[in-house]
Amino acid sequence: MARKIHNLIILDRSGSMSSMRDAAVASVNETIGTIQSFIKKNPESEQTISLVTFCSCTKEYLFDMINAKSAKKLKSKDYSPCCGTPLYDTIGEACTRLHNAIENEEDVAVSVTIITDGYENASQEWNHQAIKSLIERYKKEGWLFAYIGTDHDVESVAFSLSINNHINFRKSNEGFQDMACCESRARNKWMSKIMNKFNSVDECNLDYFDESDEK
Repeated sequence: MARKIHNLIILDRSGSMSSMRDAAVASVNETIGTIQSFIKKNPESEQTISLVTFCSCTKEYLFDMINAKSAKKLKSKDYSPCCGTPLYDTIGEACTRLHNAIENEEDVAVSVTIITDGYENASQEWNHQAIKSLIERYKKEGWLFAYIGTDHDVESVAFSLSINNHINFRKSNEGFQDMACCESRARNKWMSKIMNKFNSVDECNLDYFDESDEK
């Protein structure tokens, strides 16, 4: 039976991302393209995309559970880095928002991808322990989390938040491109397993990446 997949992408828009602005936009567009290509090959697959970008000024939902088939590619003007990194507040708000929206749905899978180039430094409502507890709770419901980062100890942060799947990429346009290719391969593999092999939500908690990679 076909499974509905919800894809949540949480993208850091802090000032330090300015040097990789175009690469960040291209990476998100590749993810959108990967999901849309999968749907074309698997028309029974129903998927949504949520995309939130964040800095200290604001959190902006560029997509909010839209049908993946109708998602438009981002443009540079849609992504303008500035100020700080309220990572915990954004993870907490975005995941809770999605969880509340789908709590009555059955036979669904959720993928949460977090992309950042630095440590949390500006949250006011959520702390580390609260986010770790939220992630552990949602993982028990079959949610899949991936932490993709650069310019900080990515592995340590991921494991401290109970996220097993992570990629540490070089802070350059080329590094971002390499990471996007790796993420695309992993996402395709995960979506194929969800659609073709597994029959219960409990079995959706797969390894997103076979192993951590530094790209």
